[in-house]
Amino acid sequence: MELNHETLSAMRTSFNLKFKQAVEGAETIYRDLADIEGDPKHTAMEIPFLDAFAGMREWLGPRQIKNLATHKIRLVERPWEDTVAIPVRDVESDNWGIYGTLVAAMGEAGEQLWDTLFTEALVNPPNWIDGASFYNSSRKYGPSTINNVTTNALTFANFGSFFTQMYSFRGQNGQPVNTRPTHLIVGPALEDTAREILYSDTYRDSNDQEFANPHKDKVKLVVSPRLTGTNANYWFLGRFTGALKPILVLKNKEAALTILNQPNDENVFMDGRILFGAEAYGNAAALFPHLLGRGGTAAG
Repeated sequence: MELNHETLSAMRTSFNLKFKQAVEGAETIYRDLADIEGDPKHTAMEIPFLDAFAGMREWLGPRQIKNLATHKIRLVERPWEDTVAIPVRDVESDNWGIYGTLVAAMGEAGEQLWDTLFTEALVNPPNWIDGASFYNSSRKYGPSTINNVTTNALTFANFGSFFTQMYSFRGQNGQPVNTRPTHLIVGPALEDTAREILYSDTYRDSNDQEFANPHKDKVKLVVSPRLTGTNANYWFLGRFTGALKPILVLKNKEAALTILNQPNDENVFMDGRILFGAEAYGNAAALFPHLLGRGGTAAG
């Protein structure tokens, strides 16, 4: 079979469909948890930080104007690619269909890239706009201290303490901010512990007395397969609902399949290979320390 128009068109249509279906069917967590933005016309995005979080007050006298901080979170896209080659001879001998699974795997990987970036921002974000570590025990919002980190392991008692700590955050004006955690994110190593904390009907205290579980269904559990290795012991509490979300995923260009299979393409003519490639442009960042906390320590 030659590299004629009909063959190449059929291959392109089939592989594009498999790629698209794999993207749509990929299992991810970022879709439900992240703020997703994207602008293909720009390579960077700036997010201003509000000095005093929005809130209505009784209108007595002049308006009190909330100013945007001069510091902004600047998120610059990063380029990503995935490229594979198949022999021209496999197309000429009508064996190109066997590569459909490979193309589907590329599509799945293209969509799961955003989970990888989400996890990167979750686990080890760079210093925040104030120059201090994002996960910090002494950050100030005006007179208020925002402590969003603990080295304690995930236990029934430690979960309760950290939940209450985060729920009690106050803003620059000293008033409570809406920081009640909605999700607990763990890796496979902590899944059983997390399920026992959140789903058991009862618990036993240090005196082995049994009580009703006050944490039952308190937050939603998310198990990330990417929290393994040195990240296996980390656990995260965050508020991932509402207008503000703690992590932003910048998707300036989503992965799409490109096929170089024309007889006059250099890779076909010189190397006897058909190339399949996907590229994407994006990044992710942790935005608001009062909405996200990390527990545990790096695994040895």
